[in-house]
Amino acid sequence: MAMICKVDQLKNIDGFVGELRFELTKAEAADLCRLELAEGNLAFSGRAEHRNRVIHITGVIELILARPCDRCGEPVSIPLRCDFAEDFTNVPEKADEGAMSEEEEVHFFSGDEIDLLPYVEQAIYLALPMKTLCRPDCKGLCPQCGTNLNENECSCDQSPIDPRLAVLADLLNKG
Repeated sequence: MAMICKVDQLKNIDGFVGELRFELTKAEAADLCRLELAEGNLAFSGRAEHRNRVIHITGVIELILARPCDRCGEPVSIPLRCDFAEDFTNVPEKADEGAMSEEEEVHFFSGDEIDLLPYVEQAIYLALPMKTLCRPDCKGLCPQCGTNLNENECSCDQSPIDPRLAVLADLLNKG
């Protein structure tokens, strides 16, 4: 099941408001998009409103995303709740007006359906934190041997070497 919004009635009646609810299971999300859910479902709830030949779709997206820690690579579950707001029209002139406006973009659609999945996926990626950490004090991996420093200490030399002086360190080690 994709996130298809049926707009056959909505697109023809100005002022029409409809409630929207979509849910993707972990398997459906894996098949349809690049999102990997840790557990539960990807849920979207919102409303679609037709005003002046533009369909405004607003809502909330909730999910628990699986991502690797940026320092050690261990899996992390990230609960996300993000807002969603996009505008759609089947009138090419309205879409062109939206493209000219710096404030809001109006997406063009044809037919009686709008596939919301690419827009939901984009909203999720924009809501992700810049850095994913398994815990705030994650030590990461040893750059020499790859040991997870959260679990074990390694015997590698951890003294920082200025990269500009690395050649001199090599000369000292040889002599």
